[in-house]
Amino acid sequence: MNKRFFGKVVAVLLVLTMCFGFGCAKKDDTRKIAGYAMEPSEGTYAYVIHTPHATWHLAAADIELLGEEKFFEGLELFLENQEADFTDAIAALDGYLDEVPVIDIYTDLSGRTEEARLGIFGAYCRWNVPCIEVYQPDGAFEGLLHEYVHYLTHCCMRCEIVGDFWSEAIAEYVSKFACKNRILHSAFTEEGRTIYAEHGFADADGDPDLKKIYCAAAAAYRDGSMVGQTFTVVSQASVQMTERMVEHPMLTMLSYQETACFFDWLVEHYGKDLVFANMTIGQGDFKDVFGEDFETLFFNWAADNQAFCEENGLNRDVWGN
Repeated sequence: MNKRFFGKVVAVLLVLTMCFGFGCAKKDDTRKIAGYAMEPSEGTYAYVIHTPHATWHLAAADIELLGEEKFFEGLELFLENQEADFTDAIAALDGYLDEVPVIDIYTDLSGRTEEARLGIFGAYCRWNVPCIEVYQPDGAFEGLLHEYVHYLTHCCMRCEIVGDFWSEAIAEYVSKFACKNRILHSAFTEEGRTIYAEHGFADADGDPDLKKIYCAAAAAYRDGSMVGQTFTVVSQASVQMTERMVEHPMLTMLSYQETACFFDWLVEHYGKDLVFANMTIGQGDFKDVFGEDFETLFFNWAADNQAFCEENGLNRDVWGN
């Protein structure tokens, strides 16, 4: 088994089969991108693009860095799918949101080399502003919807969220399980789609099924395959998996895949109302809310997750294992 895949690479999940770079869409010479007008601006940001849910601010330095053709072709992939994805995310949280104002999205590629190197998702939501910064375009194919959900849950949601686990759990749950995530799917190559389908990871439409991919990855963390390997936990720290972490999981030391799958399991078993109303509790409070302690619930999920992987014939050889 190639366990290296399940380190930091698996946090990004799809890099081996995604179409990276800003060169996949057809050029639009009309100064409209995906049907949205580009309005000239002054200062740092050369253009502004208004969509129903977001206002994009395009940095002149970023356009120069990538070149106009590459920059705008890549941006088109985001804009072609953004509105449908953002609408899906709002619908997934229907009944729990107040008014959702338009969010500002800033490109910030220049001078962010270190952040781009370290970043998992290629974008970052500053919910105290609020705004989203895109600093690594390839990673943003996976991260933009995730960060938009951060905006929804921290700035527009009536339920309180405390702690890295709950913040990342609901962002991953909505962006990977509750939504189609067309932005992310737009980055798959045909070869990648075929490979995932051949290994049991296709959805009803024949597209890579993000939930199945996450469940298979989460199972690798639970069966000891990751012991000795470095991976990224929901606190965004890089840690080395130990046998003790497998035997005694901690809420704040879970991978993104385990976090998303466990949260989804909680919602399926206990309902959104109970889960969403208690996204402030710590590991020691689970029994008071759910009737079982955290470890018992987590291992119950892990057993169900393993059964799901086996029942669906999910073959991790897709990653060279």
